[in-house]
Amino acid sequence: MKDLVPLKYPQLFQGVFARKRESFTPLVEEARRVLHSLPIPGALRPFYDTVVRDNPQPSFMLLPLMFLTTAEASGGIQASHREFLPIFMLSMEACAILDDTVDRTPMRSGRPTFPMRFGEASTTPFVSTLIALVAREAARVDPRLLDATMRLFVELHSLQLWERHHIYPTEDLFERWLENRYRENTVGVAFGLDTALLLNGREPSPLAVQEPFGRIFQDVDDIVNILEDRGSEGENDDVLMGAVTRPLLLALERYPSLRGDLSALWETCRAKAAGTSVRELHRVTVHSHATLEKLLRPIRQAILEVGVRGTVAQVLSDYRTCVTAAPPEIRPAIQEMTSTWVDRLRRCKGIELVTEEQIRHALDGVALVAA
Repeated sequence: MKDLVPLKYPQLFQGVFARKRESFTPLVEEARRVLHSLPIPGALRPFYDTVVRDNPQPSFMLLPLMFLTTAEASGGIQASHREFLPIFMLSMEACAILDDTVDRTPMRSGRPTFPMRFGEASTTPFVSTLIALVAREAARVDPRLLDATMRLFVELHSLQLWERHHIYPTEDLFERWLENRYRENTVGVAFGLDTALLLNGREPSPLAVQEPFGRIFQDVDDIVNILEDRGSEGENDDVLMGAVTRPLLLALERYPSLRGDLSALWETCRAKAAGTSVRELHRVTVHSHATLEKLLRPIRQAILEVGVRGTVAQVLSDYRTCVTAAPPEIRPAIQEMTSTWVDRLRRCKGIELVTEEQIRHALDGVALVAA
């Protein structure tokens, strides 16, 4: 059996994950070894190894790290947490592959995505197999984990199916589109927090914690997507892919005349994307299409001028809301995790969107330790 490629730990998300790297890395490495040694059919091995053995940065890795942080804060990391960690990570791979297929994402963390490498037609049998493996292993550790994991897949995949069939939406669907986008992240956050709490005999996290945390998760990712130009690294440009984000809606609210530009842009993109595979779509960049570039430029300028700053303000508000709503016994952990996301905005390719002082003052008057 071949060795795993060296692990790449998150670099730009510091905070709690940097502080816990020494203790968490061995657990993640152990989980990767367990995943690679799972009994699987030989026909599956080349595809499975691409996702597990050859992947230096497990997909959605911040969620497994949240799981460990929450476990540690709610009673300690138990043997059951260690047993479930590989299954948790494999469930994240299934979610990431489906997400990349729905969004037709060519690259993730510097590597071709599964649909880019093997084609979209391969996604269905592969993700189905991963879900079956996850179900088998979760039931072995604790039947309650099987229920939690299947609920994750049912709701998340339902939301992604809706998203796929409402790409490049009309204005009457903008608000619902964004709500669904936030809900997808809320479901993932809840899975990370609540499975850790469950194994320590604790109550699930309140919805009042999950929802603002989910919005922070998505809004920070959207801001980074805008400012760090992920399109130049082979990833997707949200506007060109028809995604509704808070920065986009804030820009349209300030400059209503841009709605016509967006409608024309998406009409062109919709026609271009119809029936196109992720490989074909990746070959056609915005810079090779003068019409798209002309329509996109003022929208992008407005997003940078208005949408980003307005979204940063909402992130700080959600940060306070989330921490305030957290039960006292896990509030310090929730504060440290959410502040790690907010802190990511201090390192957007040299642009400091929010200061350390602003992050600190966002929690003025909030008690972090029970009296």
